[in-house]
Amino acid sequence: MKRSTRSTPGMTPGMTLSMTLGTFVLFGCGGGESDQPAPAPAPAPAPAPATEAAAAASGPMAVDWISVDDGARTVTIDLVAGSTDANNRWNFNGYANGEATVVVPAGYTVTVNFENRDPVNYHSVGVLERAASYPAIFDDATPVFDGAITSNATSMTEATAPGGGTESISFTASTAGEYALVCPVPAHAVTGMWIGFDVSESGESGLRS
Repeated sequence: MKRSTRSTPGMTPGMTLSMTLGTFVLFGCGGGESDQPAPAPAPAPAPAPATEAAAAASGPMAVDWISVDDGARTVTIDLVAGSTDANNRWNFNGYANGEATVVVPAGYTVTVNFENRDPVNYHSVGVLERAASYPAIFDDATPVFDGAITSNATSMTEATAPGGGTESISFTASTAGEYALVCPVPAHAVTGMWIGFDVSESGESGLRS
């Protein structure tokens, strides 16, 4: 006696066999819900360390060439022209093109001990208005504060002498604002020999770079 095979109307025996095998594979290979526990979530990444920019935003940093005496309300700045080869030695303490800013508290007496280590060129320094650019030749190099400029500041042959010449100036940083330490010797400021000089109403001091 033959055993009959029941099939759905419209389906061939081959299709029935394929569906049966497919069902077997689906359940036999874990097509349903797994009994294995779900993987643990990945740990959250550790916070990124503070960047130098964020640290700089917290305020000016202390440097050994800027000394502040809050009791006496004085600031002493040991400013060196040509201290490194940066900008063809036309720099202040290695900085040029406004890439650093000296910050002093408003109302303090500031003394700048200026030294020119450039072996060839005369240099000078004055506290002038901050500008996007400076002229090759200054018609007027009047400082922002009385006394805030070295002697013969616009002369190529009578400013502070190369090879270790020195000069000191003192003035009161009486008005808060954004200014600049500039070398007014012809062609020096226009090629980047200047850095910022901020007078802080909040009492901040140091170097911002």
